[in-house]
Amino acid sequence: DNVGDIAGMGADLFGSFAESTCAALVVSSVSSMGEAREFVGLTFPLVLSATGIVVCAATTLIATDLRPARLVSEIEHTL
Repeated sequence: DNVGDIAGMGADLFGSFAESTCAALVVSSVSSMGEAREFVGLTFPLVLSATGIVVCAATTLIATDLRPARLVSEIEHTL
């Protein structure tokens, strides 16, 4: 069942992403920046994740709407 396998891989990927973000928040909170209550140190993992989400959305828009690949030979150029 390919659909179940792909859904499971997506769930595993999201779980790993969420766990690594939480781990980065814990590490930043117990570091010297976290003890000094510096806002920049505590929000860096969240800003990094948010930037990745925005870049992913922009890349999807470009690849599907602005420059879609119509032939197999155009796929590499589009990516």
